[in-house]
Amino acid sequence: MLQLPSEKGDVPLYMQIADTLRRLIDDRTLKPGEKIPPTRELRDRFDVSTITVEAGLKVLVDEKYLVRHPRRGTFINPALAWQGARQVSEKLVIRIVFGGIDLNDRYWFIVLNALEGSPKLAKADKLFCRLRPGVPDGEQIDRLTEGCSGLVLCGYTPRALIEGLSERRKPFVMIGGLDSDAPAQVEIDAVVHDDIHRAFLSTRHLLDLEHRRICCVAGPAGSRLAGDIETGYRAALKEYNLPRSAAMIVPVAAHTIKAGFEAGLKLLTASPRPSAVFACDDRLAVGVAKAALHLGFRIPEDLSLVGCGNQDIARILSPELTTTPSYPERSAEIAVDKLFGQLNDPQHRRSRTVLQITELVIGGTTRIWRPSPELSERLIHSNRI
Repeated sequence: MLQLPSEKGDVPLYMQIADTLRRLIDDRTLKPGEKIPPTRELRDRFDVSTITVEAGLKVLVDEKYLVRHPRRGTFINPALAWQGARQVSEKLVIRIVFGGIDLNDRYWFIVLNALEGSPKLAKADKLFCRLRPGVPDGEQIDRLTEGCSGLVLCGYTPRALIEGLSERRKPFVMIGGLDSDAPAQVEIDAVVHDDIHRAFLSTRHLLDLEHRRICCVAGPAGSRLAGDIETGYRAALKEYNLPRSAAMIVPVAAHTIKAGFEAGLKLLTASPRPSAVFACDDRLAVGVAKAALHLGFRIPEDLSLVGCGNQDIARILSPELTTTPSYPERSAEIAVDKLFGQLNDPQHRRSRTVLQITELVIGGTTRIWRPSPELSERLIHSNRI
């Protein structure tokens, strides 16, 4: 039986119940997110009436120590996991973590602005940090979680961080994917684009234009994104009954123009040379275009090119790049909703939201495959470089 403090005989019983439960929550005997026993059980353990128990619980609900969910029960407020004070502050502290990405990337710049401008985060303190390369250890994870209510992980996140946050019961949401193709072992809230279908649409567009030697430039090498891109690319080739050996895949370490240029030099001086390239990022596609022009090829006459993301750089390229859209504002909006779901509901069900890619943004870098008469001569010259 739970004991009420005997020295508080002049304090109403319902307040003694509230004080007792509050103390057990503060010292973590009762942990944030846990379901408390039903009223009937508390009535018997405190040896008081049901009305008295309900009055004590209402005090803690009003103080935001407890949250009630119809038909599910009463829970310790999960917000107490990061609040040391006796009263739960209305001020949220959200840490936004960037991992494995260029902070000057237009896509992530838009995501950042959308997070900063989110109405739900308007009154929250927002802390920004960059994840150091490598696998984070327990001490690093503790530093990331210290003093914050929850985290938004942007870019490519190590599985060790995901598992560490889950073990600490820290609310978090991902915009992007893991830094490896191996799946996480825990349920997570995440927002991703349907990169498999993106790759399928892009490759099928080139196949519809009679291209049969299509190279896929994908990265970061070993990431979930690269794996999804390769899956969609191979699915399109299979739909056109091309043999598995027809696949040409060039892995890259990063989504940069430089990486695309180096990949372009490699694949355009190989034999057989592709007639089209699908790159998993617009910057990679621009790098491939730069390599093609350096070698004396014309776009789209000698090489068709498709990118990903519909970034500003896709429109700077002349002719404008054929690409697929991404939705950074929508990603940020969904991520914030998911994070607040965890903050407000200890029974929140984590899920992976996939933003569908259903269209191509047609530019001038793709055309029906018709090799020009002088191409053979330029190809011989390029293979000598």
